[in-house]
Amino acid sequence: MRIRDLILPEDKIFFTLFKDMAGKIAEAATTLNEITHELPEGTEKSHKVRQLEHLGDEVTRHIYEHLNESLITPLEPDEIARLAPAFDDVLDKLDWVTHQLATYEIPQSNDVLKEYSYLILMTSHEISDALDALATLNHPDDVRSHVTEISRLYNLSGELLSRAVLDLFKTQDLLMIIKLKDIYESMAKVMEKCNDVGHALSDISMSHT
Repeated sequence: MRIRDLILPEDKIFFTLFKDMAGKIAEAATTLNEITHELPEGTEKSHKVRQLEHLGDEVTRHIYEHLNESLITPLEPDEIARLAPAFDDVLDKLDWVTHQLATYEIPQSNDVLKEYSYLILMTSHEISDALDALATLNHPDDVRSHVTEISRLYNLSGELLSRAVLDLFKTQDLLMIIKLKDIYESMAKVMEKCNDVGHALSDISMSHT
């Protein structure tokens, strides 16, 4: 036990706020999945993701406010400062891809959009579970297990992007090629940011073993 832990109780508000962010990510990912299954209808749900992104900004602001005010924290200050923008980045990218789906006038969904949104949804659940495991600071193997799954899903998304882009260029509609390629790459960016969260959670867990 660290000496500072004997002096002051840890401020648990940070894990509460991070769980709030993880919940918003999962809700946004669920909404994205719904949109990709309902095209061309359902794009009005992008406004829900925009609201979640704004709420996430508020949570991130509260995290930094508490970080500046707290004498003691359950994680190191630099670890909290690393996690906060990582979570926020995921929400930002989810907001952007749902915005694209709402404005690009995609006439119908396809298997790539559905599969990508499913990978994002599954990854959001793994992030939530990894955070729950981290909150105890006693189960690094559980954190590592969820992070490994995040990495696996990320690798699958990279393979999906490569196949999807190759298939796109076999079609004849140039404008639709441009639109879908842009959306696919935005979905890939969501997965990249999710993987960044996974790396951060893994590193933090290892530092507290």
